[in-house]
Amino acid sequence: MKNDLILFLGLLGVALGGMIIFQFNTDIAYTSNFPTDELEAREELIKSFLDEQSYLQSRIVSLRTQIDEAQEEIEDQSETGNLALLKSLEKSIGLSEQTGQGLEIVLDDSHFADRGSDELTPKDVVQASDLRDIINALDAAHAEAVSVNDQRIIATSAISSVGSNILVNNAHIAPPFVIKAVGDPEIMIRSLTNKDLLSDLYSRIEMSQLEYTITIEDFVSIPIYNGDLKTLHLNLVEQ
Repeated sequence: MKNDLILFLGLLGVALGGMIIFQFNTDIAYTSNFPTDELEAREELIKSFLDEQSYLQSRIVSLRTQIDEAQEEIEDQSETGNLALLKSLEKSIGLSEQTGQGLEIVLDDSHFADRGSDELTPKDVVQASDLRDIINALDAAHAEAVSVNDQRIIATSAISSVGSNILVNNAHIAPPFVIKAVGDPEIMIRSLTNKDLLSDLYSRIEMSQLEYTITIEDFVSIPIYNGDLKTLHLNLVEQ
């Protein structure tokens, strides 16, 4: 009985050993270690990434369109600003006609001058300095544009005398001198009637040595400057 038990255990050990050896020598079919729900989660993550990528690409296209529109708007504003600046510069140097409410001032020699009186003195005729004084008074009153006998006055305009002749912008002009100014009439009149500012002129007017009238006009037209433009201080600006 004991011997049968030993024999049985021996055979059982051999059988188990054979099974173990057979298991190590047999190829095991590959099976995934990931559960199905984890694979589905990865697929959802990939799909979400692709959707987000597509959205970002569409946003890039939209933003590029907005950038292009903004650049075009900036260019339009720049062109408008440059045009406004150009018009302002043209106005300041007298290269555009100026119209609006303003004054017409007439300054003339004494009425005795028509009679050829031998008693006439330089104070009985209009001097270049008289015109300069009136123009300076108008500038002080912020006149937008000024002309003398249709000669536009700009910053570089010269008003001088050669003998009995008066030159404005190197053009000969003769009395009566019609000075036109565009601007606020009330402010300009206050400046032109200031006897402290124009003391010499008013002393001669009161002695009937000069004719002087001021008229408010609803519409005054100042012509374009037609003299020489000095380019000594102009510089080229590179864009």
